[in-house]
Order: sequence, then C-alpha cells, then structure tokens
Amino acid sequence: MGVVALVMAGGTGTRMGGSEEKPLVKVRGKPVIDYVLDALKNAAGIDRIIVAASKHTPQTARRAKGLSFETFETLGLDFVSDMRQAIKDLGLGEVLVISADLPLVSSEFIEHVLGRYEQCGKPCLSVMVTEESYGKTGLKAELGGSHLIPTGINVIDGEKIDDPELEQENFITTAEEVVVNINTPEDLQKAELLLDQIEGRRRRMNSRLEMGPTLTEKSQKTAIRKESKAYRAARISMFSALCVIGSFIHPPSPIQTVAFDSSPGFFAALYFGAIDGLLVTGIGHMITSIVNGLPLGILHLPITLGMASAGGAMGLVNRTNYRWGFIPAAICAITINTTLFVMAIPALGWAAAIAFAPFLLLASTMNGAVATLAYVSVRGRIRI
Repeated sequence: MGVVALVMAGGTGTRMGGSEEKPLVKVRGKPVIDYVLDALKNAAGIDRIIVAASKHTPQTARRAKGLSFETFETLGLDFVSDMRQAIKDLGLGEVLVISADLPLVSSEFIEHVLGRYEQCGKPCLSVMVTEESYGKTGLKAELGGSHLIPTGINVIDGEKIDDPELEQENFITTAEEVVVNINTPEDLQKAELLLDQIEGRRRRMNSRLEMGPTLTEKSQKTAIRKESKAYRAARISMFSALCVIGSFIHPPSPIQTVAFDSSPGFFAALYFGAIDGLLVTGIGHMITSIVNGLPLGILHLPITLGMASAGGAMGLVNRTNYRWGFIPAAICAITINTTLFVMAIPALGWAAAIAFAPFLLLASTMNGAVATLAYVSVRGRIRI
C-alpha cells in the first residue's frame, strides 16, 4: 500500500507563548516535528513524506528541507483548509494526514492505522480518542460538543477531496502515544513525562527480548511488517503472471518476443514504485522468454537485467512529481527498453539488430502508453 504522508506544520501555535514555531518546540531537546518525521520514515507503507508549512512556520520549512524532506507552502488558514489545498494542488491519492505536534507517535501505530484504513474500505479514516482516555493524561480537551476527540491523524482518498461529504470510519483508540499533542506549555511537560514512561517500558521490554522474546512480544512488533511483505510478494507474483498473459499479445514484429509483456511491469513501477517495477519487469521478461523458447539463448540474462533497470528507473523518475512525473518516467523506460536491441547483436548481427530496433521502439512505446494510461486512470482509486 503506497501512501503519501502529509505532515501538517503550518499552525501559529499562539497558546504555546514565545516566538518559537510550534513544530520546532523542543521535547527533551528535540523538535517535536522530528519525532513525527522519524516515525513516518520507519513506517511500512509510507512511500513519500511532505511537510506542509506556511508563512507562519518558515523555520520549520527550512528545517524539513535541511533534513531532505519535501515541503509545500500552504496559505496557513487552518488545519482543514491547508490540508485540502495541499492534497488538491499536489494531486495526491491516498494520504496519511498527521499533525506535526505528536511527539509520542510510533511507526507501529502508523502502520496499524494504515491497516485499519485498508480494512474499512471507506474514503476516510479518522483516528479518535475518547474523552475518558484523554482525561487520564491530565490534559484538558476541547470537545466541541463531542465525546470523541480528533488526534490529528487521518487517512484520506485524495481523489475524493472535493466530494461534498466523505464517508468516514472512526478508529477509536486508547493509545497514549496519540492522545498527547503540544498546544500549551502544560502539554509539553506532560509529553516529556509520558515519553520518559514509554521509553522506560521499552527499555524493560528490550531487556526481556535480550533474554529471549516471547512469541507474543515478537509478533506484536513485526506482524504488520510481515503482512506488508506478504502483500508485496503476492502483488509482484500477480503482476509477473500478467506479464506472461501479455506475452501472447503481439504487435507487428519479426521477432516473437516483442509483446505486451512489459505493460504490467511498467504499471507496477508507476503505481507501487521502483522496487516493484524492477522485480516485475525483470521476472516478467525472463518467464515470457522461457515460455517462448529462449529465442536469444543466454542473451536473455543481460536483457532481463536491462528490463529490470527500465522498470526501476521508471519508478524512481515517477516519484519526482506526483502529478506529471509519469511523463518523463515513461520516456525514460521506453528509451532504456529500446536501447536493449544492442543485446541482440551477438545473436543477430549488426544489420539484423538495427533492423529490429524500430520494432522494439514501437513495442516499448505501446507498452509504456498502455501502462501510463492505466496508471493515470486508477491512481489513488485502488488498493492492491
């Protein structure tokens, strides 16, 4: 599940007092936004992280850039308005929206939220805590007439951001790591106290793990990541199988191996990223070559590496720009794929290989076009 994380860091934070921007308020000597960014970096399922700053938080934007994170400048109106602006202007699909002032949030909790979003099947998942859970921390909640308190974490289908009303699933949790956000100096003190308590529990757990982890402790820590790896393996297998099916659909060419076997790999590269694209295009080519009797013999091995490189490069280039990156990505993959005609020179000779190049260019272009059209049609609308 490839999700963009949008870190909302454009608020004024007037209740904190002082001149320091709220995302940069220190929790035990470390800016609060750094805790959130660290959790996102280590969370499975997060493919891209964008910090949404505003005119109120220029230092936050500079810090995010200095840490090599993407930034986006919002108008700084309010949380919802800035979120909608960022999603629409960046053309985002599935988005994890998270406040920058949650110093206790963990990678495991973020992964759990993404899993719940996949399961609910609705375009919006909002993470909530109860008034009772909030009260146990000793903090005062602004209820606004509701006994459920938003935590500042939501997962949204960005393609439906303009819908008048999004069907929403509430994920109600008692996890203290999302109860505490930093709005006042009192919140800061409480966060530091809870952070000490949480780290103390983690140290005790690590001590037990050094003695030999129990099955329960181990499974709680790794279950979601294992599930994510299983999904990825199944996904790669499925798209590799589609490559085999595509190998039976041939455009006009004097060589039987020119077919639509690359389209699934190119789509995987665009939709799921470089690793999926690399594996599917490489595995797909090798399987289809075997199915067709390995007409170029051992040369299919370097060709497989070349195809894998095309898929990987396509995925990498597409990540440079969510809205339009697919255009240079497709051109890159088509170019790499077409230049692979040189691999056939030992078997066919220069003249035949050069004569083969236009057909390979045609097939590469057709594969790239089919994959790109499919990607543009469904991005942000399907979960595989």
